Amino acid sequence: MRKIGIPLLYISSILMFIGGLGDQFIFSFLDVHLKYLGNPENSELLQKAQSLAMFMLHSAGGGLMSAGISMFALTHFGIRNEQSWAAWTFIIIAFIAQGFNGYGMYSAGSHYWYPILVLAFALIGFGLVKTRSRNE
Repeated sequence: MRKIGIPLLYISSILMFIGGLGDQFIFSFLDVHLKYLGNPENSELLQKAQSLAMFMLHSAGGGLMSAGISMFALTHFGIRNEQSWAAWTFIIIAFIAQGFNGYGMYSAGSHYWYPILVLAFALIGFGLVKTRSRNE
């Protein structure tokens, strides 16, 4: 079980980082954002709102990147060495980061499957790692 669980934890942490990195390459409202806003006409206010939203998106993406790096380090240095606190910390970070990310994406009408995928890998990996340690 552990041979499957640990790689899933690595995969979920890498996907978390990649998702945040992807946010760094969005520089204007996407179609889903404009639809959420009611497809407004171009104006000075819309341009300033877009600039502010991109700053916030890049900040959130940076948070996802740091969460991914933290999850990777927890897996590599803590969970592999069977530190129970590291597994619980990992899953808490995953739920906070991707929970907020997924809820925000869902609320805006965006494709929220990516945060769910990351959480699924994290949960399955966590379950496999914890199941193994309970059986021994």
